[in-house]
Amino acid sequence: MRVVKEEKMGCGFCKAHEAIIYCDGCEIPLCEKCRDFDLWAYGCGHVNTKVFCPVCKNSVRVNPYGAWYREG
Repeated sequence: MRVVKEEKMGCGFCKAHEAIIYCDGCEIPLCEKCRDFDLWAYGCGHVNTKVFCPVCKNSVRVNPYGAWYREG
């Protein structure tokens, strides 16, 4: 996860709120309302926290462990 360090950067998704974190898929800045967390488990008891915008969250190419539909 990468936190937005610039002051007053707008959300790249909704454009209505201040961004606080970047999407791990497309790297656009996201506000608190547009970010979506997912947990990717690997190995024995290890978990990485991922942050996605609504588009990347549902893309099986970007988020294979959490996407709810298959792209055609």
